[in-house]
Amino acid sequence: MEKKILIVDDEKVWVKMLAMSLEHEGYQIEVAFDAIQATAQAFQLKPDLILLDIMMPAGGGLAALKNIRANVKTFSIPVIVLSAKGDKKTKEAIEELGVSGFLSKSVDIDELLEKIKEILIK
Repeated sequence: MEKKILIVDDEKVWVKMLAMSLEHEGYQIEVAFDAIQATAQAFQLKPDLILLDIMMPAGGGLAALKNIRANVKTFSIPVIVLSAKGDKKTKEAIEELGVSGFLSKSVDIDELLEKIKEILIK
């Protein structure tokens, strides 16, 4: 069975590029473009992994992550934060919410694929 990945980001070109790369690797891709959609999609789809941006509309990625972690159905879904915002305060807040990784949006796609495989094989 294909592993399902939810990509959450408001940059549609980035989402499309990332989705194409992951679909090529055999993953089923779902997308959300803001924090409200992210939370709803996570609850409804229960993906195997979430790739989450921090800076986006409708509350931001941290709010979505808090909501996902607060729900018994979704609290254990692995989350990789992909963000251009990497200041110390943001990273500490993200780590407190139990993410599986933090990568810059400028990450090499091969590095991201390795991180995804590492998490999904566990």
